[in-house]
Amino acid sequence: MYFQVRVRVDVARMAEFGAKLRDGSLDRSFIRGETYCLADDPAVGFSVWETRDRAEFETVFSAWKPYYSETEVRPLITPAEAMRQLAR
Repeated sequence: MYFQVRVRVDVARMAEFGAKLRDGSLDRSFIRGETYCLADDPAVGFSVWETRDRAEFETVFSAWKPYYSETEVRPLITPAEAMRQLAR
């Protein structure tokens, strides 16, 4: 499954978050590509995650959640699946 993840970084925990990213403590292997941030609000980032199912996503993402003050997770579908659904 794919998920669009929108987060707002908890600025008070930035130093700890950065350290976890630098030392590899947070598993980035489920993130497809890069995380992009809003130009006018760089604390807000968007990324696409891929996991087997929602339960696996929740397990992996739980290590990241303490560093965010807001999170929004939305399931995604592939372009092929979108075309199938739109053609019905």
